[in-house]
Amino acid sequence: MPPSRDSNPVHRIRHSLTAHRSRHRSAAHASAHADDTADLPPLPDHLSVPIGNPILVQSDDELTEMISAVRAAGRFAYDSEFIGESTYHPQLCLVQVATDRDIWLIDPLLPVDLKPFWDLVIDPSLLKIVHAGEQDLEPATRHTGKPCSNVFDTQIAAGFAHMAYPVALAKLVSALLGVQLAKALTFTQWDARPLTGKQLRYAADDVRYLCAVYDALKLRIGQSPRWQYVLDECASRCRPDRWTVDVEIDAPRVRGAGTLDGRGFAILKRLFIWRDQAALQDNLPPRALLKDETLIDLARRHPKTIERLRDIRGIPRPVIEQHGPALLQHIADGLSQPVAPMEKLIDPTPVERFQIDALHAAAHLICATQGIDAALAATRNDVAEFFRARTEGQSIDALPLMQGWRAEVVGRPLVEFLKGKSLHADAGSLRAGGDA
Repeated sequence: MPPSRDSNPVHRIRHSLTAHRSRHRSAAHASAHADDTADLPPLPDHLSVPIGNPILVQSDDELTEMISAVRAAGRFAYDSEFIGESTYHPQLCLVQVATDRDIWLIDPLLPVDLKPFWDLVIDPSLLKIVHAGEQDLEPATRHTGKPCSNVFDTQIAAGFAHMAYPVALAKLVSALLGVQLAKALTFTQWDARPLTGKQLRYAADDVRYLCAVYDALKLRIGQSPRWQYVLDECASRCRPDRWTVDVEIDAPRVRGAGTLDGRGFAILKRLFIWRDQAALQDNLPPRALLKDETLIDLARRHPKTIERLRDIRGIPRPVIEQHGPALLQHIADGLSQPVAPMEKLIDPTPVERFQIDALHAAAHLICATQGIDAALAATRNDVAEFFRARTEGQSIDALPLMQGWRAEVVGRPLVEFLKGKSLHADAGSLRAGGDA
């Protein structure tokens, strides 16, 4: 007799992971069913805002019709709704598409072949308009093996248009079009069917205004160099390596990694790779398999037996049952290999911290006078890295602040500032709207 579902360790982990949130989503879904759409704001009369009801796409033939209409339009807005807490890749529950005339809602929970749609998303001849769309673009690259291109992200563009970054879609639509969107459906149950009237309206509104927002942002930024900066930054967010795991980059970001010695960090890297591969195999989010703090504890205490493994707080029993031997083997491998000494990070002195803060403030002023939110251009860590390289006489050419549009906007001006050149803030450019 085959083992029951409850005896499978992966099923037990997933059930524990989703039970609590499922109750919240179910309650929100029931609430949405209880309300009709009478209290939703009216749709505006705008040339690039489709006002008709969304067209439901529930078959391959309907998807073919949609793709033909989108190709004829030459550009389209795109968004998706997904649930990400119980699977390695988020579960796609709804796909929203809009042109200036029509809106479509694709139901991926039905037997619809989405391959032609993913081909549409990666097609460089079509302009794709998204808002905070990195997660929405990832499935297209994963399913086709090709990068997306000709993508315009309105959240990014707003940061180059005398507006804050990041900005919510509702606030951007309000600021540019004077339209108030319906309240967001937080924790709604997008995998439940049928979808409610409010869910359909909310999903449609996520793409309904994006073509008009694109036009407004293009007019606002105009022919300034910032338009090319927007396109360059949007293109950089489509690089396939943004969705791949790089242990050399990602393992040091695990909270507590900096407290490990060289041996512990070597173990952490092996466990980090193992966790990602095991999570993919079991179709679980990596942190649902083992939390970051548990990885750190394992790397620090490096147990050698199953009994000692059980002493580590935070390892679910099903993980020990299914993966205990593999965990111990990776720990043993880390202990047996020669490890190079860890490079020790030196905390800045109080004087250096003040200088870094001052340089960061200068970067903010440089960006503000050009109508760019500094959060897009120069993080404090970027500035600190730049400061250390300059003061220690190291090359700055490979630093983030000296790459692409960032070098032109803030990197080279900071170099001149450190040489003694004054910053001349243009008060006019700091007014709302700037040179729009």
